[in-house]
Amino acid sequence: NLINYMTMKRFITILLLTLLPLIAFAQSSDLDEVYEEYAGKEGCESYIYGKRMISMMQENASNDVRKLLDGIDMIRIISAVGDSGSLQSEVISAIKGDYELISRMDEGGSSSRFYLYDTGDKHSKMSFVMVNSTSDSCVILEIIGRFDVKDISKLSVIGQKR
Repeated sequence: NLINYMTMKRFITILLLTLLPLIAFAQSSDLDEVYEEYAGKEGCESYIYGKRMISMMQENASNDVRKLLDGIDMIRIISAVGDSGSLQSEVISAIKGDYELISRMDEGGSSSRFYLYDTGDKHSKMSFVMVNSTSDSCVILEIIGRFDVKDISKLSVIGQKR
């Protein structure tokens, strides 16, 4: 009986350690709901780039960008024109409390906010969210994976002529 107890205890410990990264990243479900709600909605465009597409982006990229893309699992983008305030407020509401505001810039009716969710565990995924809005449009960008946030700006060169 003691052996069964010890085996069960070991099994539960292993199961918890295996599921911990998934549990830690579960807050993304609120953001997932926002993406699902706005995907294909009138006045909105949505894009999801999965791991395979991101791998294809690496072909013509510099070594720095290749290394960064290697750590990215998914890129999601939603843009809304017209009544974009509801998209912005739903995204901010979905990430409030879990994400840290790392930067905010307001200029001439335009606002850009950058948020980060990072458990600090080198094995769990991070989520970087950019919310860029004007009076009549809003763009949400989310990058999920393991990466160095200061390298995110390198992604802006993808698709540009050198």
